[in-house]
Amino acid sequence: MLPIVTDLVTIVRALLITGYGNAVTYDWGPDVSRATVEACVEPNGSGEATGGRDTVTVHIRVFLHPGTDVKATDRIEWNGNTYEVDGEPQRWPAPTGGGEHHVELTATYTAGG
Repeated sequence: MLPIVTDLVTIVRALLITGYGNAVTYDWGPDVSRATVEACVEPNGSGEATGGRDTVTVHIRVFLHPGTDVKATDRIEWNGNTYEVDGEPQRWPAPTGGGEHHVELTATYTAGG
C-alpha cells in the first residue's frame, strides 16, 4: 500500500524518431503519449546556483501504484512543472511476497540557467 495518495501526476513519454545518420532521438512535440496516474509526491530537496545565470533545481520523490508503466527516459508533469525522471524507477517487492508493492522514483525540475 502506498503512502497517502493525494496527487495526480502525468507520465509523459517521448516518441523515438530516427534522424540524420540513423541516430535515434526523443521527440517531445505535441504527439507524445501521456498517462495521468495516482501518486504520492513528496519534496526531496532543492538547490540554487547563482552567478551569471541563476539556476534553481527542485527534486521530488514520487510513489506510484505497482505495475505503473514509467521509465528513466520519461518526464513527470506535476503542479504546473515538468520534471525529468532521475535514473531507473525502482520497483519494490511486496514484503510478504507475491509481486510488486510499489514503484518509486525521483525527478528533477530545473528553472533558469
